[in-house]
Amino acid sequence: MRVNEETQVLESSIGDKIKDFNPLLLMNSPSRPLWFTHDVSPVLILGGVTDLKVILISATEFDKISAIEVSIDSCWIGSLWCPQKAFSATIIDAISTQSVLFIRQNQLVYYFTGNFTLLPLTAKPSKLWTRGLVSLCVEKLVPVPYPSSGEENLFVFGTGAHKGVIFLGRVRDGEVEFTEIRDSNLKRPCVYLKSTCIVHWATYSKSDVVHLLVEAPEASGDFTLISYSFKAKSFRYVYDFPDFLPKDKNKGYVMLLGTEEYTTTPFRPKGLAYNPISQLLFVWGNGLFMSFDAGHTFLYIPAPKDISIKYFAQSFRGEFIFVTDSEEVWYSSEGSSLLQCLRPSKAWNVFLNLQKLKKDKNYADKEALVTIFFDNKQVLQELVYIQHPGTTGILLKRKFPLAEILAYLKFSDTPYERKSMTDPTYIKFTQFCPFVKYWLMELPLPQTYSRIQHYDADHPEIVENTMFHRSVSLIAYQGLVYQLLWLHAGYNRPYGDPVHDPTWRWWKNKATYADYYFYVASNRHSSRGIFIEMHRNKKIYNLQPGGTLVDKIYMDKHTSYDFSIYLSISDSTETVERSLERSLDAVWLTTSISDADYVSVKLIRHELISRGVVYYEAKIQDRGHYGTQSLSGEDLKVISILLKVVNAETSCSQLTDEGLRIQGSHMLPVYVGCPPGKRLAFDITYTLKYTTDENKRHFDCIVPDPEMPCFYYEDIFHPFFLIQDLVSGESGPFLGAYTFKVIGGGPYSLANIRYFSGKEITIYNTDNSTKPSSRIWMVSDRLGKPKVTKKGFTIFQGTSNNIMWICDTNSPCADILAVGVQAPDYYFVIEVSNRGVDDSTYCDYALKFVIHVHGLPLSPWRAFLYASVTFSVLWAILLFYIFFRCTGRWMHSKMKLVISKFKPASYDSESVYTGSEGSISQERLQMVRGQKLGIKDDSSTQLPQSSYPASN
Repeated sequence: MRVNEETQVLESSIGDKIKDFNPLLLMNSPSRPLWFTHDVSPVLILGGVTDLKVILISATEFDKISAIEVSIDSCWIGSLWCPQKAFSATIIDAISTQSVLFIRQNQLVYYFTGNFTLLPLTAKPSKLWTRGLVSLCVEKLVPVPYPSSGEENLFVFGTGAHKGVIFLGRVRDGEVEFTEIRDSNLKRPCVYLKSTCIVHWATYSKSDVVHLLVEAPEASGDFTLISYSFKAKSFRYVYDFPDFLPKDKNKGYVMLLGTEEYTTTPFRPKGLAYNPISQLLFVWGNGLFMSFDAGHTFLYIPAPKDISIKYFAQSFRGEFIFVTDSEEVWYSSEGSSLLQCLRPSKAWNVFLNLQKLKKDKNYADKEALVTIFFDNKQVLQELVYIQHPGTTGILLKRKFPLAEILAYLKFSDTPYERKSMTDPTYIKFTQFCPFVKYWLMELPLPQTYSRIQHYDADHPEIVENTMFHRSVSLIAYQGLVYQLLWLHAGYNRPYGDPVHDPTWRWWKNKATYADYYFYVASNRHSSRGIFIEMHRNKKIYNLQPGGTLVDKIYMDKHTSYDFSIYLSISDSTETVERSLERSLDAVWLTTSISDADYVSVKLIRHELISRGVVYYEAKIQDRGHYGTQSLSGEDLKVISILLKVVNAETSCSQLTDEGLRIQGSHMLPVYVGCPPGKRLAFDITYTLKYTTDENKRHFDCIVPDPEMPCFYYEDIFHPFFLIQDLVSGESGPFLGAYTFKVIGGGPYSLANIRYFSGKEITIYNTDNSTKPSSRIWMVSDRLGKPKVTKKGFTIFQGTSNNIMWICDTNSPCADILAVGVQAPDYYFVIEVSNRGVDDSTYCDYALKFVIHVHGLPLSPWRAFLYASVTFSVLWAILLFYIFFRCTGRWMHSKMKLVISKFKPASYDSESVYTGSEGSISQERLQMVRGQKLGIKDDSSTQLPQSSYPASN
């Protein structure tokens, strides 16, 4: 429940938390499966609390458990078209995905979208539970326990009037969408089979293919396997299961070829299970069948006794378990025909008694299994409800002792004999494990293949006398970790840094003063009493293998993973007689590949007879046949490789610090495609250096920008690019083929950038356009005639790249007016991509970046106009000057003559101002007039007397 602290308004509510939920659980309640999306579900939920709408929820894989009474209406809408035997408030089915929870109560399905601050969702978080598929009478929910192409899935099965109706639920970024499975003719599975049928189960593969387990008595067999393709929107018949279980001849698998013998026990399959890594398909019920080829052929795995499987769980690393209707727990592994009952068994009883002797409170005589599952580390865990004498029951999670049970099962069946060698007498057991020691060597650095990035974030040092951490140091450490995560998430700049490390920008301006900070801290004068060592907060690139294989292998085109496996048949602690019981000829390593078309495994055997050691040089290599280019970490082809020592199955174990561990086999998931954490970057440092050397001059804008240096329009542009590995720290030049396109641009500033349409991109970057003179750039003549794509885009190869800016008449960068006295600038948005032109990698590198080009010229027409106007003005000034120099004196005399002609008229038109305060003398007025006309004042010259009377 989430309440807004300011408005006190309920924002969301999944339900009401129950403080003490242990009394609600019953000892005789049956166990139920735990359904979740493998590797991505942040929380796990479990229903099945009898007659209560309560779910168990945990964000720690049930290390800490909470019980929630979900806020839904306890509805029962049983009717003729949707029959319900009895009402129950129990949450029967519960599935957790990355962002959405699904539950089923009676025939209703509900879902709830979570509120995640770090997980960007397109859908808004739920306030309450939302009912889905309102018009469908729901029979059950079926999970898809692995994500596919960035989405999670589940199936919803109909019943009653909707029997045979199936919906596939898709969850992407919190959005929930249900799609009914119908073919292009809108036929449902039963219509396709032309029979009344019941669809029992469904699985979903990453190739958008759904396998359906259908019971159709009127068809060719009682139980049929059909497939549905979302791409073709069509059904396809796959396999008819036999009516009876095959006979076990104690020879391992029974291949169903039609010639095998059968028992009188009818085969009743209940469900399907699919492993997308090994591509194995299981069909389980009162028998277990396995298919390596998507259901076209099947192998029967015989069980030592009659079983009826209730639910099935996989580790997706080659191991699986199932629980029967009688709460028996069985175990096996892929590639093995041996099924072993773990509980109840003699081995379990011995183990339980040993725990009682240790007084382990996690075990009791009275306990009930709630669920069993593989956690995110592929360790088998179980949720049990135990009750000690005189106490109430408690719910707890504990690790299932798988290795111990298997070891004792093998040991209890091992024959032995008494032997006497003089003294004393001892018991000799037959050695079933073909080797004594098993270890790995010559392992490569794991980060290159595991693609897991590692950081070292050390806490601040306290330089005060107390040496105790305070709130200041804790806040500083939290800030460091947050900043480190921010640098990790935000390290996607298109320009490659001089130092390929996201933490380089963190300390680049302070690394010079590192010694000074250390000196201050050594003298206990650091600010706030804490000191942060720069070099202790960094990214780790040289992580050592530690003698173990990586959990996952990511492979690009033609890459390989090499290592050696050593097997010793002798031990220094053993006697000579015990050592002679084993032979190097009995130690063999085998391998199996789920899809050999894409990956090859090469094993070279070597024998060190004097040391009693056999070692294999193993080489796993990509064949280069995966013909898809994709973005980093997307559309990967998953392939399973099993390395197993012959006869080591369930016979060999090793005691480690974490307890007993099964050894002798490795299941390696190999992801073929573009590994995560690889990117293409613009090598601005080398581009500037090379461009300066080639053009014999250094150029930058008037106002330099260190984040975006300038290039000159008249210079040939030589771009270089880097392939940067964010995981291993490797950074080298990109030598593959790529296309170079200008996809946008704008003059003067970044704010004026406009992205071009697809048609404009073709016009401005190729010669295949109907609009002439539209090119923005062209290839320099130094490269000769370059290769082009079908659409006409130029293909560059490696470091061969000479680009000339031309900005033709009809291009967007033509005729850019200057602002002030500076030449105009233009910002080009460049896209570099190797998609479809580079066959050296599976990666689809697509890089977009902006470059700043200065000094764009005027268009020819505008330059001619400016030149014409300029020359016209200059010629006008020159002609006027020549004319003035030639006719200046003549013009001066003429002007004098004209002025003299107007002289008498000016005298007659003058009026004399008189006033009460006096008058202007006639002599003074004549003096002023004479000065204006340039007449010298001559005392001998007498001006004539005015004819006007003087004013009084």
